[in-house]
This record gives sequence, C-alpha cells and structure tokens, in this order.
Amino acid sequence: MNPEGYGYGELTGRNQIYYWMTTIFMIFLPILYIVIGSVLVAKVYYRLKLQIPIKALKNGMDHIANQDLDFQILYTSEDELGKLCSTFEQMRNEVYQSNRKMWEMLQERKALTASVSHDLRTPITVIKGYLDYIEKSLSKGSLTEDTLKITVQNMTQATERLERYVECVKDIQDIEMKHEKIDWKEFITHIAKDFTVLAEQHGKQLRIRDLSNTKQIVSDGEMLSKVLENIFDNALRFASKIIDIVVMEEENRILFSVQDDGEGFTEEELKTATTLFYSSKMNGGNYGIGLSICKILCDKLGGSLHLSNNAGSGARVTIVIKK
Repeated sequence: MNPEGYGYGELTGRNQIYYWMTTIFMIFLPILYIVIGSVLVAKVYYRLKLQIPIKALKNGMDHIANQDLDFQILYTSEDELGKLCSTFEQMRNEVYQSNRKMWEMLQERKALTASVSHDLRTPITVIKGYLDYIEKSLSKGSLTEDTLKITVQNMTQATERLERYVECVKDIQDIEMKHEKIDWKEFITHIAKDFTVLAEQHGKQLRIRDLSNTKQIVSDGEMLSKVLENIFDNALRFASKIIDIVVMEEENRILFSVQDDGEGFTEEELKTATTLFYSSKMNGGNYGIGLSICKILCDKLGGSLHLSNNAGSGARVTIVIKK
C-alpha cells in the first residue's frame, strides 16, 4: 500500500467531535475499566475472604460490649484474619474462664455467709449439751473431777471449731488445709461422743461401726469434723429413729457412710442437692447449702461426696477422703 496515495485535510465539525470523543474514550475508558474491575474484585474478595471473619469479630465485640462471653468464634484459616480470629477467641476464652472462676468464688463466699448459722448450730448444740450434763450432774452430786475435766476439754474443742467456722466465712478460696497427723481411733471416738449427745437430744438412736484398720492419717481434722457435723445434722433432721455411721477403708481412702431411716432423697435432689443455693419444699431450703459446702471442703481434702438412697428407705451420704 502506497502512503503517497492518501491525502490529509482539516476535519469537518462533526468529524472533529468524533475525533475528540474517541480520544477521550481512549484515555478514560482504561481508567474506568480499572476502577470498575477493582470494585468488582474487591467485592468478590470481601465476600469470599473478609465478610465471614469480619462479621464474626463484629459479633464477638457486640457480645463483649453486652458483657456476654458465652459465645465462640469458629472461623479458622491460615491467613492473617484467621490468626486474628484465633487470637480473639483465645482472649475471649481466657476472660471467660477468669470471670467464671471469680463468679464461682463469689458464689462460694455467698454460700459460706448464708450457711454460718447452719454451721455454728452443731458445736453450739454440743456445748449446750455438755453444759446441761454438768448442770444435771451437779444437782445430783455425781460430777467427779475427772468427768468435769474431760467435759471441759470437749467443750474447748467445740469452741475452737466455732472459731474456725467464723474464719471460713472470710473466703473459702483462702482456706489452707492443714496436713497434720491425726490419731484416727481417737478422732472416731471423739466424733462418736459428740454425735451421741446430739442424737440423744433429738430423740434419735445413733449406731456407729468403725471397720477401718488405720491408726493414723494425714489430713485436716477440723475440716473433716466440719463436713461430718454438717452431714450428721442433716441426718438428725430427716431421720425417723435411727442414724447409722459406718467408717470403712479402701487402699489409700477413708469412707464415711452416714445413713438415716427417713424418706430419702428425691430424684431431683440426687442430681442437684450439692449445688449452691439449692432448695426445695422438702428440705426447707437448708441442706442444699450445707451439702454444697461439704462438697467444696471434700474436694479440698482431696476427696469427694456422693448422695444415694438406701435399699430399704432413707438417705445415704458417702464422704471419701484421702488418708
């Protein structure tokens, strides 16, 4: 093709407009394509990669703003947003566990405060029983010096338990369990004497069988006494006539079985009677608190507490502690 065959001239008015329009389109259309393409790509990328994690993080922040930590961020990915969601979920879980622990401590403190009168009733009743015994013995002239000395010692021990109970109210989490050597047979004998006094005052019969062979254990005797007194106090209130306490031994464990001949636990009580602030019409709102405290103290003693019913009738509470 020969370029010399072409001629050039000035564009007419309409052609000049077409020329400038074409030039403008050539300049701006690529820019427009880039902008539109970038917007579309951004939208697609947002929906595929950003929408889910950002929505999860936003929902999480809304929950936290409403003081609700009972949620989970389930988004997982190896990219930066996935790591951010994972870090956020870890932070939420740590705050949740911290708040839950604090809540449990507050609930335990409330339970202790609410159960002060319940806990103090047993040693006070023991002291009153011994005072009544002294008064009757004095009126009959049958009180010997040795009997008076033993009675005063038992009353002193009950008073010391009262002081320990008051200290428990401060905060159960701050209780440091003692690890002291306990003369086991002496401990059982002392418990039997105190509980016999209480049973007689309530017109009930107490039967104790010690099937253990150990002579000494390492534990907190005062805390164990507190647990046993709470359980025995419940048995006194619900027993018809007889309360049986059986002490058994299995390898490195000591088991106390406290049984009464009352109506026993209901199905609901077997499941929830050891929870904090449990109450029902049957128990008058009392032994739920006592059992919850006993369960906490059994855990601190390295053991456990179990509820069941006798084969015939009545309730059974089994206390397990480490020797």
